[in-house]
Amino acid sequence: MEKQIVGKKLRWSVAKAMSCVCETVQDSKLRIKETNDYKTAIKRLTSLYDLTAVRIWILCLVCERYFNKNKSTSMKDLSEAVGTPVMSIIWWKADVQSLIERGFLEWDKYNVEFQPVREFCDSLYDNAVFVPQKHEVDEIEFLNTFAEKYESRRREDMRARQIQYELMKYEHNYENLDMIKRVIKEIETPVNRFFLYDVANDVLEGNESGLNATISDLYDGNERYNVAKDMMEERHELFTKGLIEFTQKGSLSDAEISLTEKGKKLVLGEKAALFEDALNDKNLIKADSIKAKKLFYSPENEKQIARLKNALADERLKEIQKRLEADGLPVGIAVLLYGAPGTGKTESVMQIARETGRHIVHVDISESKSAWFGESEKRIKKVFTSYRNACEICEKKGEKIPILLFNEADAIISKRKDSTAGNVAQTENAMQNIILEELENLKGIFIATTNLAENMDAAFERRFLFKIKFENPSEEAKAAIWMSKLSWMDERGARSLAAEYDFSGGQIDNIVRKIAMDEIIIGKRPDEEEIREMCRSEKLNLQGVGNRIGFGV
Repeated sequence: MEKQIVGKKLRWSVAKAMSCVCETVQDSKLRIKETNDYKTAIKRLTSLYDLTAVRIWILCLVCERYFNKNKSTSMKDLSEAVGTPVMSIIWWKADVQSLIERGFLEWDKYNVEFQPVREFCDSLYDNAVFVPQKHEVDEIEFLNTFAEKYESRRREDMRARQIQYELMKYEHNYENLDMIKRVIKEIETPVNRFFLYDVANDVLEGNESGLNATISDLYDGNERYNVAKDMMEERHELFTKGLIEFTQKGSLSDAEISLTEKGKKLVLGEKAALFEDALNDKNLIKADSIKAKKLFYSPENEKQIARLKNALADERLKEIQKRLEADGLPVGIAVLLYGAPGTGKTESVMQIARETGRHIVHVDISESKSAWFGESEKRIKKVFTSYRNACEICEKKGEKIPILLFNEADAIISKRKDSTAGNVAQTENAMQNIILEELENLKGIFIATTNLAENMDAAFERRFLFKIKFENPSEEAKAAIWMSKLSWMDERGARSLAAEYDFSGGQIDNIVRKIAMDEIIIGKRPDEEEIREMCRSEKLNLQGVGNRIGFGV
C-alpha cells in the first residue's frame, strides 16, 4: 500500500531532533546522557511517530548513515555506531523488523541490510509529517519471509528454540491473514505449522523439499531424529492429516516431500490453483499429435463408437452432465473397451480423442505399482487427484477436459484376491477400492481397456456407462484392412488372405511392417507365397507347450 506524506509543516525541525538523538546515541555504549535537548528531541520524536525510544535510536542511526554515506545499514553497522558488540544489541533485530512492518524502513535488494523508505526521506526534506501505513503482507510474501528467517538461522547459528520463538512472533503479527487462520484452525502445534510453511515456500519456488534439510531448519539434537522417525514412518501430524506426501522415498538423506493438493489448498487458498499439478507431459498425449487412422468396425461397434464420440463432443457432454446432475445421477463418463488383443481398442481411444479434441492422460499401470508397501495406493490416488485438478483447471480456462486412460487395465480391475494371500493381494485389493470409489465420484472421462473382461470384478461392471466389446474383424472387414494397408493389393488377394487367416487388425499391421522391411532389405516387394509364409509364422504354434501363463498382450 502506498505510504502518505501529509502536507502539514511542523514548527520544530524533525531533522534537527533526529540529529540531536544521533549525537547522543553514537559512541555512547548505550550509556545515554539525557540532556535537556535530548529529552526534548526524544519526546517529540516518540510522540510524532508513536515509536519507542530504541526504535527512534535505530531510525536516527539508519538515516544518518543513509544521508551521510548513501549506504544501507546492517546490525553490525548499528553496533559500531553505538560502540558495543553486536551481541549486546542483537535484540534490536525485532525492533528493526517492526520498523519495516510499520513502513519506516525497507530491506535492500539482498535482504540483509535496511534503509529508510523514500517517502520518509522526503518528509525530512520538507519538514512535514510522515504518516506511515503498515506494510501489507500477503500469503506469498509471508512464506518468503519465513524462508528468509530460516536462512538467518544458518547465518547466525541460532538455536532451534530461538528461531521457533521468532517465527511465533512473526506469525502472531499477521494472524489476521486468511491463510494463517486456516492453518491455525487445522494445526494446533506451532512448529508443525512452521514446517508446513517451509514446504509451502518450496512449492512456490517450484521445488521439492529435502526432508532432512527441512527438519534441520527447525530442530536440533535428538528432537531432529524423533521428528525424522515420525516423518519416515508417516506418523507425523502433517502426514496423517494428508497435508504433505513423499515425492521420493528411500533413506532420510534421499527423501523428498511436497504439499499434497489438500495441503496446497489449506496454505495457499485460491492461489493453490496456480501451483496445482499440471498434466505430466510424460504421460500426456495431445489431441493434435494423434495421426488420423481409418479403423474398421463391425456394424454394431460402429454404432457404439459413434454414440460415444457424440457423447464426448464438448457442448454435448456439458448438456449431458447438466441433465444427469439435475436428475441426481453420476455425471462422469466411464467407458470399458474389451476384447481380444490387437482388435483396435487403444487406437479407438486415440481416434476418439483426436476427433473430439481431447488430450489423453495415459496411466502406465506398472508405474503405479511400487516396491514400497503402501506406496501403490498413494500413487493411484494421486493419479485421480491430479486428473481431477486438471479437469478443474481446464474448466476454469474454458478448455476441454482430458480423457483419463487406463490401458491394459487387466491387473487392477480383475476379480479380487483373497486378502490372506499376502501383501501383494492386499495392495491390489486396496488399489481396486480406490478406483471404485473414484469412479463413483467421477466428473470427467475415464476409459479402460482390457483383454480379460471375463475376469473383471463385478463391482466394476456397473460403474462403466459404456461397455464396448471388440472382436476380430469379419472377413469383409479384414479384406478392407489388407487393402487399406497395402494399396497395391487387389481385392482378390485381400479376400483370399482374409478368408485363410483369422487375424486381428494388430496382427495384419505386423505383416505389413514385415513387408515394408523386406522391401528395404531385399529391394523388392514379397510375392504372394512369401506373404503367406509371413502369415503362417505370425501365429505361435503352442501345441504341447501347455497352458499359457500371464496376461494377454
